[in-house]
Amino acid sequence: MSNYRRLPLSALRAFEAAARHMSFTKAANELSVTQAAVSRHILTLEDHLDIQLFNRGNQKVSLSPAGEELFEAATLSLAHIAAAFDSVKRREKARRLTVGMPMSFATLFMSQRIGDFVANNPEVDLHLVSLERSPAPATDGFDVSVVMGYLARPGFTATELFSEEVFPVCSNSYQSHSRILKPEDLVNEVLLVMDDQHWAAYPWSPFDWVHWLGQFGVSSDFKRVITFNNYPTMMQAVLRGHGIGLGWRHLVNDFLKEGTLIRPLTESCLTGRKHHLVIPDTAIEREDVQIFRNWLIAQVEDLNPPAAAADSMVTFQTEATSTQQGLPPQD
Repeated sequence: MSNYRRLPLSALRAFEAAARHMSFTKAANELSVTQAAVSRHILTLEDHLDIQLFNRGNQKVSLSPAGEELFEAATLSLAHIAAAFDSVKRREKARRLTVGMPMSFATLFMSQRIGDFVANNPEVDLHLVSLERSPAPATDGFDVSVVMGYLARPGFTATELFSEEVFPVCSNSYQSHSRILKPEDLVNEVLLVMDDQHWAAYPWSPFDWVHWLGQFGVSSDFKRVITFNNYPTMMQAVLRGHGIGLGWRHLVNDFLKEGTLIRPLTESCLTGRKHHLVIPDTAIEREDVQIFRNWLIAQVEDLNPPAAAADSMVTFQTEATSTQQGLPPQD
């Protein structure tokens, strides 16, 4: 038959399943329809061909010679169609570049820059995925992951992006009615902090006001505190002048450059923790992956302090940071 548009394809699919199982009941279960529906499909096909495809007995069915010929053709044809579907799906998946990253990084860093990437790389079909945790490269399945810390594992290539630098930030409006000259003065201000729920989603121990002030010999006898479970939300409160927050350079650098945030003190702390760009070795040679990798590396160039400045900063030391951040397995 040359006019394939008139082929009863639904009936053909039911026939193939029934012939493969030699059971209308099993075919119905596979196709999630009733046995009666399978019977109707096969009767439709037999009427269409004007020939009997099954020999029907009391307990079982068998294929007629015509049924055997059609079954062989249907099996080969459906196998070719299934292979084509798989090929199309694989090609579509390979064409789209999926990038996973923590939500804070996506909101406060990437969202400021992604328009530039898209404008200059229109051929890349980019899909950004933000998570309330650090990506797990081996299980999340991203083409590229921005990972907080990383334990090297076979099959993945990791590139260090930047180290964590943390310092107080506030708005100009807040600074205008405060007198902050040294770290000790902070305990009398409104301090914005992240709660335990926030830190539980990340692969390392908390680094909050207690730890930051402790590096400068200041006790955590706070007078006024507002607690948040989401860092971007906390930063909105800082921008609106509701208090002072701890700013991670990679998350607040744009606001400092714009002048919407300021540093009330010059004191700063390096946590000893690092962020990495992690790519599966199976994707490392893809052109779109390399384009994004090179672009992101260029974007983070100014996030690591110069060596001279780093020498003058306090470095936070714990048992966890002395052994490659002491991170638990990412996957």
